[in-house]
Order: sequence, then C-alpha cells, then structure tokens
Amino acid sequence: MKRSDAGVTLVEMVIVFALIGIITAISLPKLANSTDVLAVRSARQEVASYISQARAVSIQTGRIARFIRNGNIIQLRVTNTNGTSTLIGSQNLGAGNGVTLAASPGDTITFDPRGVLLSGAFGTTPKIRISRNGVRDSVCVVGWGKISISQCQLAQ
Repeated sequence: MKRSDAGVTLVEMVIVFALIGIITAISLPKLANSTDVLAVRSARQEVASYISQARAVSIQTGRIARFIRNGNIIQLRVTNTNGTSTLIGSQNLGAGNGVTLAASPGDTITFDPRGVLLSGAFGTTPKIRISRNGVRDSVCVVGWGKISISQCQLAQ
C-alpha cells in the first residue's frame, strides 16, 4: 500500500503564521508613519493653495484678501467695497487630514489689492506650521507675497 503525504502539519502552519506576524509587526510602524507623512504633505499643499489663491484673488479683484487660520480651519476672505468681507472658501484640515495647525506671527495673512503682503511686513515671515504625530512641515510667505514650501524653516 502506498502512503500519501499530501498536506501540511500543524507545526508548519504555526511557523508560517509566526513569520507573517513578525513581518506585520515590523512593517506596521513604517506604514503608520508614511500615512502621517502623506497627511501632513497633503495639508501643506492645501495651505499653500489657499494662500496662493488669496494673493491671486486680491490681484484679480483689486481688493484686500485674507488667509485666516482659526484652529485647524483655514479660510479665504475678500473685503468688499463696503467694508464687509465675503467668505470664498473654508476647509477643516483637522477633520480632513487629522493635522494640527499653528501660525506665527498671527493667524491672518493679508494681501493688498496689488498682491503684496501686508501682514508680517517688518521682517517677520508669516508661517503656518502643520503637524501630525511628530511629523512636521510648514508653509511660509516670503518676500512680498511669494509662497514657499521648500525654503521654509521650521520654528518652535
């Protein structure tokens, strides 16, 4: 009689599951960190886009435009001729990306009708800091209104 040895033993299955568990345990922290990096990068692009849009709107409309950070919410507002302001856009980056925003020197970046930076005019560079689980990045407005995401130094 011929004996068939088809199949796997319990010991072989335990070894395979142990190897899968070890590989998963090694890769999970790296995967979690990469999602934090992607969330911060996405939020950085949103912030830079809103600031760029504020500058563009100020030039196009000939009115004062403001980028406003209120907690983890960013807004774009334009001042009307009668002194009131109109909300152009708003986004909650805390809810959407799970990031925390901080600003210095203030929470508002203002552009005049020519697109020139009004806030931070005396040697201070407006900076929006974005962070999530230890991953940090920032967006700065340098010069007279240029947005910088690559040359911005992180400040405490």
